[in-house]
Amino acid sequence: MKIIAGTFKGRNLKAPKSSTTRPTQGMLREAVFNICQNEIEGARFLDLFAGSGAMGLEALSRGASLAVFVEQNRQAIGIIKENISALQVESMAKVIPTNATRALQILEGQKFDLIYIDPPYDLKVDLTPVAGLLSPHGTVFLEERHEPKHKPTSIAGLEMKEVRRFGSSVLTLFQIRRDQ
Repeated sequence: MKIIAGTFKGRNLKAPKSSTTRPTQGMLREAVFNICQNEIEGARFLDLFAGSGAMGLEALSRGASLAVFVEQNRQAIGIIKENISALQVESMAKVIPTNATRALQILEGQKFDLIYIDPPYDLKVDLTPVAGLLSPHGTVFLEERHEPKHKPTSIAGLEMKEVRRFGSSVLTLFQIRRDQ
């Protein structure tokens, strides 16, 4: 797995060797950053269910000022830290080694411009607190498994803007409801 673009373009990233961690496809990763290319410079990026940290590291490579990585798998946490060290971005990266529910409590009161959520496909998580972490003009990206009869997940307080399919994955974009 490699960084696709930016300062670290072409640099290799390590990925956990685990059946519970599934790296985001390069095509989907590239699509996310094409969508937010005008918002990434100086952005605060939250990588929830970070796995290898590829999404947050890609954000830093493209000009984000901060990436926060939330991961509870110990092996994945070690890989994220190795990747951060290899790219020498320790001053712009923060790892929160806990589950998403606890991390959302820890992060309460902070604001992020871009939030990427890629939970294990069969894990049900209450994403309601995410709306409180999103800056007024920010975007949340939620990656889920594509299932033909499944309606995309909604997040309270956020408006679903777009749904795109990438192979076996579906990417849903959310922003703060403007009618609030």
